[in-house]
This record gives sequence, structure tokens and C-alpha cells, in this order.
Amino acid sequence: MRVMIRNEYWDYRRNGMLANYHTHTKWCKHGEGEIEDYIQVALDYGLKELAITEHVPHKDNLDKRRLQWEEFPAFDEALNKAIDKYKYKIHMIKGFECEYYPEVMDTYRMLKEDYGYQLFILGQHRSGANREIDNFAKKGMQEMELYADEICRGIETGLFAFLAHPDLAIQGYSPGWDTNCEKIMRRIYKVCEAFDIPVEINANGLRDHRSYPSIDAFRLSTEYQLKYLINSDAHTPQCLCGENIVMAEAFAQNLKLPITELLHLPK
Repeated sequence: MRVMIRNEYWDYRRNGMLANYHTHTKWCKHGEGEIEDYIQVALDYGLKELAITEHVPHKDNLDKRRLQWEEFPAFDEALNKAIDKYKYKIHMIKGFECEYYPEVMDTYRMLKEDYGYQLFILGQHRSGANREIDNFAKKGMQEMELYADEICRGIETGLFAFLAHPDLAIQGYSPGWDTNCEKIMRRIYKVCEAFDIPVEINANGLRDHRSYPSIDAFRLSTEYQLKYLINSDAHTPQCLCGENIVMAEAFAQNLKLPITELLHLPK
């Protein structure tokens, strides 16, 4: 399938972002499109780098809405074939969006060392010893504190290249932005600053009118020496580039956030 690009985004395609490091496809069970569909859009928009970062599979397969463990060989083969096919046209990066769970860190390292997955994104979708807390769902201060605990411990491992949707904790917190949110975000920003970990401005959250990216949370972030990435968090090829990225750029410009265009990942 060839994804058609809407003509009104021509100027953006010529002058917009250089890379997208947060990309999902049909393999994540709640995305659409083949790997090559996303590569075609990236080429049409002139991207220099594209990372495919499905939600990392777990051996227990507790989450049915992500790549399942037994599907990994077929996915890895499909990704390798696509990378080889387009290797002279665009720099492709193998990656995963991951939660910090201490018991699976060795698996992440295996994926890196044995299969060449170069980019690991920290995106803490669920929390708790049994992954019982949905960080998108209704929550109170206890759940937000646990989210911050896990984010900080994850960053301290040194495995993750950047923090996806850093203010996800605010999603489902019914009081909205308050001193509790400020406390949580300060903890996270302090560790990101100390470990020089970029934070993401998530265009998917803007497109879907979620609580993230939060203008209050990112205004607070300017008190720290941080790096910022704009990513689409695309789940369809049409959302890889275009209007949602323009919205994220406007969000960043409003707060005068310095955007990192390209990651320099270790080989």
C-alpha cells in the first residue's frame, strides 16, 4: 500500500523535522500499516532517520495489545528486510518502546546485543510489581508517585535514549495541574537533567487531545537544562508526519523549547 501525502503539507515536508524516533505499525496490535508504509511516508516528507519502535514484547504476554513474544522472530525478519531494502534511501533504526521493569532488563539487553536493537525508549504505560496500574487510567497521588519512582529508576539504568510522554502521569489525574503534579514532574526533570536524557513532546497526545503534553508541565521544564524531541508516536502511516507535527512544533515554539533534531546514538 502506498500512502498518499496531502498537498497542503508540502511546505512542511520540505522544511520540517529530520527524524522520527517513536513509530508504531500493525505489529503493535493497536496500530495500522506495514513497516514499508511508514518508510514511504518518511521518504516523501524528506526524513533522514526513522526508528521503528514497537511496544517491546514480554515473555509472559500479559499485554495482548502489543507484539507478542512468539511473534518477535517474524517481526524482526520483516524489519530487517525493510531496512535492507531502503538502506541507501534512509537511515533506519531498530528500537523498542519499553517500560522499566527490573525483571526484564536482561531481555532488553539481549535484544540489543543479539538482535541489533539500538534505540530503547522509556514509556511507562503500566506500573506496579504486577503491572496492575494503567497509567492512562484514573489515578491519585500514590499512582503518580509510583510512576515517578519507576521513571527515575529506569533512567538511572542508562539503557534508555529518551523519555516518551514524560507527563503521562497527569493523564487521569482528576484535579488537573496542581502542586502534586509539579512535585512529580520536578522529580522526573531533575533526573533527566542529571543523566542528560531528552524528554519528548508527543504529537499523538496533541492530536488526540490528551492531558499530555501539558503546557503547565513543559512550562515547568524550562527551569531545568533539558533537551527536547518532537515525535509523532504514530500508529498510522498518515500520522507519521504532517499537521500533528506542526502542532507539536507550535507547542515548542510557544514555550521557546530548544528542539533536538537528530539523536546521536552509539553504534
